[in-house]
Amino acid sequence: MMAGAASALAPALMPAAAQGGPFDYRALAAIRELGLDIDKSEVMKTASYLLDVLGPRLSGSPHIRKAGEWVVEKMKGWGLSGAALEPWPVDPTGGNHGFPRGWSNEKFYMHATAPVPFPISGMSTAWTPGTNGLVSGECILAVETSEAELRARYAGRLRGKWVLGQAPIEMQAQWEPVAKRLTRDQLDSLETPDRPPEQGAPAAPSPAPPPNAQAFDRFSFFFEQGALGVLSTNRGHGVFALGGAPRNVAPDQQIPRIVIEAEHYGRLARAVSQGQGVTVEADIRNAWHNDPAMFNVVGEIRGTTQPEEIVIIGAHFDSWHAATGATDNGGACATMLEAMRLLKATGAPLKRTVRICLWNGEEQGLIGSRLYVATHFGGVRGVPAPGNPRGEIVSVKRAQARFQAYFNLDNGAGSIRGFNAQGNRAVIPIFRDWIEPVRDLGVSHVSPRSTGSTDHVPFDQAGLPGFQFIQDPIEYFPKTHHTNRDYFEALQPEDMRRNAVILASFAMMAANHPGLLPRKPKP
Repeated sequence: MMAGAASALAPALMPAAAQGGPFDYRALAAIRELGLDIDKSEVMKTASYLLDVLGPRLSGSPHIRKAGEWVVEKMKGWGLSGAALEPWPVDPTGGNHGFPRGWSNEKFYMHATAPVPFPISGMSTAWTPGTNGLVSGECILAVETSEAELRARYAGRLRGKWVLGQAPIEMQAQWEPVAKRLTRDQLDSLETPDRPPEQGAPAAPSPAPPPNAQAFDRFSFFFEQGALGVLSTNRGHGVFALGGAPRNVAPDQQIPRIVIEAEHYGRLARAVSQGQGVTVEADIRNAWHNDPAMFNVVGEIRGTTQPEEIVIIGAHFDSWHAATGATDNGGACATMLEAMRLLKATGAPLKRTVRICLWNGEEQGLIGSRLYVATHFGGVRGVPAPGNPRGEIVSVKRAQARFQAYFNLDNGAGSIRGFNAQGNRAVIPIFRDWIEPVRDLGVSHVSPRSTGSTDHVPFDQAGLPGFQFIQDPIEYFPKTHHTNRDYFEALQPEDMRRNAVILASFAMMAANHPGLLPRKPKP
């Protein structure tokens, strides 16, 4: 049976008394019919423009601003209220909340020219310089880490050379399938609270001590010696991940840093080890943008009877730049936008206001969402100040009493399978009830456990109900997360359509819930 036909039957199957309040099955059916229909859904069209046309969205780059402006116009076209780029608060320290400079790559060309020519696939680490035109030089393998060894072996030998700064990866065959969905047993295990180690079980290894702040900086040594740049690699099987260098170091005080495919890196390094002269040419152009305007993207549908009470759905808007940031996290942004479109287009009844927030600076430490929570609700660290670089904890604001919930999507592009309740046990039975109307779309479990590392965390730290969904991993690890393979093709269209319907349904049920959702007991 087609999804649209099945959804159209839903109201007839429910008693009339069950068709009001948070379980308005006629509204849920309308959301399904529009959102699951391949011809009526717009989620993949939105995702394609955001990813294929507008490209990667590195925080502080011109690309993220252009993408944000496009999203604002899109939301206005759908009839959302308050669609805007909401500026981050002013940073009195002058550090622009850790973004004294934005950065973007404008050209990347790298090619081995000897002993046998071949193209090299890679990308600059963010916030590192380019080559200032076409340059060429031999490769030298320098894997030593101590200052004494490096100076003894390479002082005076690196000028005009490319440094291969690590040994080649010993790559293992991919014996297991890369793409995976969560099994029933795995989902069931998530509903069981974490247990302490069993008596007699070996203790977990102690975490490694933090790196010594005074540790020798190899990049500074290579820069001092006049090397052309430093090449590195990771992952393998055609996949490499990258990130960023410190954003507060001036461009003319850094050396170019390039991450390349492990197979290409290994070929270069092994040829050098064989005593062959290996020459690489490159033309890399990177641009710097001082004090970029930093913002979050917002829009909303005003509630009818309790508009001052807020439900927020969100995802992080920024991405890394080796690809277009599809599974991390442009696909989730397109899904959130589609959920808002579904609510608006179907005229879903909403007592409370439903707001969408797409966050900037997530990859650099949840900066955008933290500043937003501090500004609007308090209870978390706010704007840094001189002598207090992390910022004071902002006093709890009155708006906390009018906050309903925040729902975040940022674990790849897989289908939503349930909730992480973030230790909020009182909310679990409510979520179990909300799951029932969408259980056939694959949502089935509520885990009491907490998860971190994404934008629900500032809400949770402020004492507000903030939640991250459980999702199928698909190819998120090790293939697409922060890598050169994170393109539109990694998205699963049916998962995207289902997720948009699920999100719109949960947002509506939260907006119409009889009371405020329970908070966790304060410590």
